[in-house]
Amino acid sequence: MSDRKDDPDLKEDERYERFRQDGYVLIENVLAGEALAHVQAAFERVRSATEPAWRAMVASGEYRGGYGNGPDAHSMEDPYLEESVFLDLAEHPAILPFLTRIIGPGMQVTEIFAHSHPPGSGAHTAWHRDWPTYRHPKYVLKAKAFFFLDDQTPDMGCFSLVPGTQHRDEFPPQDYLDDTLEDMPGMERMVCPAGSVLIWDVTLWHTATANRSERDRRILIYGYQPFFIRNWESRTPPPVVVDWANTPARRQLMGIHAVDGRAGWDRHDVPYLPEHEAIARAKVI
Repeated sequence: MSDRKDDPDLKEDERYERFRQDGYVLIENVLAGEALAHVQAAFERVRSATEPAWRAMVASGEYRGGYGNGPDAHSMEDPYLEESVFLDLAEHPAILPFLTRIIGPGMQVTEIFAHSHPPGSGAHTAWHRDWPTYRHPKYVLKAKAFFFLDDQTPDMGCFSLVPGTQHRDEFPPQDYLDDTLEDMPGMERMVCPAGSVLIWDVTLWHTATANRSERDRRILIYGYQPFFIRNWESRTPPPVVVDWANTPARRQLMGIHAVDGRAGWDRHDVPYLPEHEAIARAKVI
């Protein structure tokens, strides 16, 4: 079982080729120093505000919410409603160009979660992939970026995956569950320092192991997809998102108005920015 480290000297084209081959890349030192501390503090404020409701849900035994929300995971959807720094991270310059390259110029964010895996808790998911291997000849149809807010050690419930399985059609075998979860052939734990970001194809086989340490494993989860996949569904984007998206590029990133794409993809319940209206008029319907 190998735990691959980031190569800081990896050139962008080499990183891209590694992603195409293995289905992921790990980029270290995206957040450090005061920037990391600022994000950690924002995470703790959101966790503190949502913890009573989470504990009540766990006590009720009726678990709901994504990413294994329950006794083994405290999953916080849309943390940007309380802390705008989580919107800022969606366009972090250390990851945005690479994400645009693998997903395409019409890229948007479709989910943002804060996630805590408590100390002494079990694995909150089995081996799985997020969906079948939907394939595009050039682009990935969904990738995620995980910001690791703590040093990731092998005993703290590491996110783990099997490199290259995005090329395989079958779902992972169900022979590796509970006590044998970590016996999966080819498994790699994402062991890395705080401030690292993992970018990965959601069709990879993956899981999160039991946290046997005495520390929380805190991560931020961002999902990126092409703009033609509808975001928000019947919801109007909340005011904090609309106010933050004060440039055409940000409007596209938030799934509101496309810069690269058809005007028919745009939302019509949010007024255009003056400069974006001109872009829309120049686009095909």
